[in-house]
Amino acid sequence: MTGGTCSGKTTLAAGLAARLGPALSVLSLDDLVVGRAALAGRTVTDWDDPGLWRWADLRAHLADLRAGRPTLVDARSRESRAAGVTSRLVVPAPVVALVGHLALHDELIAATFEVRVYLDLPEDELVRRRSRRPDARWNREPYLSRTLLPAHRRLVVPQRARATHVVDATRPPDEVADEVAGIIRQ
Repeated sequence: MTGGTCSGKTTLAAGLAARLGPALSVLSLDDLVVGRAALAGRTVTDWDDPGLWRWADLRAHLADLRAGRPTLVDARSRESRAAGVTSRLVVPAPVVALVGHLALHDELIAATFEVRVYLDLPEDELVRRRSRRPDARWNREPYLSRTLLPAHRRLVVPQRARATHVVDATRPPDEVADEVAGIIRQ
């Protein structure tokens, strides 16, 4: 599942977990960012750069899950670290969901998924939702129009072409989760 910032990817993952239960395993691409420690003081100007993700680790985790083996993810997302989480055990299930704004970026990885969902959200709604997040410099102008939207257009929007299903993310979260759960069950 992919889509722009605030398109409802995390909310959809939670909704699918409620609908599919143990038949679903979720792997968060955000946890596969290289992390600040790995950057060794390097200045990063583009946090959306695909080079900041651990693609080899992702391939290994997906191979484990597809082979029926649990996989231990070194969780490096800002959210995981803020919650004190350093690792996540992901157990195999009939349905494996990769969730993240770059989930369909790698063509070979994307092709391994039978169902590929793109959460479609107009830019004006994306900006509105993002600006409603707690006050931080990356949730207001000029960051939104000078950095976030150009990165969205460059990296997220092209993934739409790799999706098997484009879902209207302006709808209520329960409707979106019902639709995607129905797609998965087919």
